[in-house]
Amino acid sequence: MFSRKFLFSVNPLLKIGVSLAIVAVALSLKTLDAIVVLVIVLLALLVTSIRIPLKSAIAVIIAFLLFIAFGTLTLSNWQLALFYALRLLALSLPAPVFALTTSPTDLVRALQAIKLPSFLVLSLMLVWRFLPVIQQESQRILEANQLRGVELSRQPHRWFSGLFVPLVFRIVSYADEVTIGLETRGYDPSLPRTISKPLTWQSRDTVFTIASWLIFGIVAHLEF
Repeated sequence: MFSRKFLFSVNPLLKIGVSLAIVAVALSLKTLDAIVVLVIVLLALLVTSIRIPLKSAIAVIIAFLLFIAFGTLTLSNWQLALFYALRLLALSLPAPVFALTTSPTDLVRALQAIKLPSFLVLSLMLVWRFLPVIQQESQRILEANQLRGVELSRQPHRWFSGLFVPLVFRIVSYADEVTIGLETRGYDPSLPRTISKPLTWQSRDTVFTIASWLIFGIVAHLEF
């Protein structure tokens, strides 16, 4: 039912609402069976919708197992440790799953549909777009240091001068470029906006809503 592109076409407001509902449900669950079902569904959505690098997947699995091992040692109960590890996954998975399947254009349409002020929509949009830019710039700075023979991972005392300072300068430079770009294009947040493709409710949104309610119903049945 959920193809790789299915979540990309679901209403962004619906995805935001479901992600908040998942977080609320994860915080309220107290049984292992219920949290297991919720995490399995989230992992299925993640695997079928987003391509995850193998190294990242292995790192997350190792961290998950270490968390369970540490919890077992401190709590003397592996089931309780597993429950807390799964709850952590249930709390942390909805944001990347739904964020990475929402294009910036759809996000702007969703924010405009709920009548947010234009300056706030622009601010959120710039933050959204700057996150991957910051990640790319950080990687370039690290690679530049490696070419100079500086391994920052082994020299924490050089993180400030070798990573944070050049990263701040790059962020300021990008901010200036965005400001100049907005001014040269005559951007005015007070002017009314038009949308070529307004946000509408489609059949796939109904399918996603019904599927979400079914999953919440199964989780509630296992919980109570």
